[in-house]
Amino acid sequence: MDRAARAIAATFLFLASLVVQAADPVAFVSDFRGDVAMNGAGRPPFLAELIPGTKLVLGAEATATVMYVVSGEEFLLKGPGDFTVTRQGVKAVKGPAPAIRVPPLKASTTVLVQTSRTATASLRMRSAPAPRGDRAGPLYPVNAKVASAQPVLRWAGDPGATWTITVSTAAGKDAFRGTAKGTSLRLPARLAAGETFLWSVSAGSESGEARFETLPADAIAAADKARAAAKSFADRVLLAMFLQDLGAAQDSREVWAQLAAERPDIPELAGLAR
Repeated sequence: MDRAARAIAATFLFLASLVVQAADPVAFVSDFRGDVAMNGAGRPPFLAELIPGTKLVLGAEATATVMYVVSGEEFLLKGPGDFTVTRQGVKAVKGPAPAIRVPPLKASTTVLVQTSRTATASLRMRSAPAPRGDRAGPLYPVNAKVASAQPVLRWAGDPGATWTITVSTAAGKDAFRGTAKGTSLRLPARLAAGETFLWSVSAGSESGEARFETLPADAIAAADKARAAAKSFADRVLLAMFLQDLGAAQDSREVWAQLAAERPDIPELAGLAR
């Protein structure tokens, strides 16, 4: 009986593992417009995890982009049509066959899954108030790693004031010192890669400072190339995750914020930008 029980238990565990594997997401919804429904339950969440067998129904003139995890391929769906997600790709049950492309960027599976779950959670917290920015001082970069040798510094304060901006190395040597009106400045000279910097802004009685670190030279080069290649909305979604992969979390949130401003119809984007 013990041997039989062990055999039954082993079989049960094996079958359970197959079920878990079958339920693993193979793709994500990286963009959609118009009337798109998933599994008959209405609009899919942004970056919804798709398992084999998922059904997508698109109305007239609707579009959706499905991004595959392993291959990195994108399937562009156009309505009207019914589509089924398989392990190999998206198949048209009714309507035009999806167009397929390989984007210039690819995010890691770990970041894809984390971002998908963060986006889903953000829907439950979308009524939470945004952080207040009343105080003058640095907004970007702040205590972060940046994937650029010439970051665009941003700060809160009077845009009509003349601000003094200083960027110095950890040893206290000035890397930049100058003035600007407005609330942003692209550094005119490249900073050294892989170093820590302190930067400050001041105008009259208003001032503030923050630290940041430039990523290594190879990471900055990869980020520059990725930014240049990210043309479409779906590409820029991948760019945000690619920057997260590099360790530039605030840079990633900057991209999410830009996308959120462009696409208010996708409320999850605002949550990813926080």
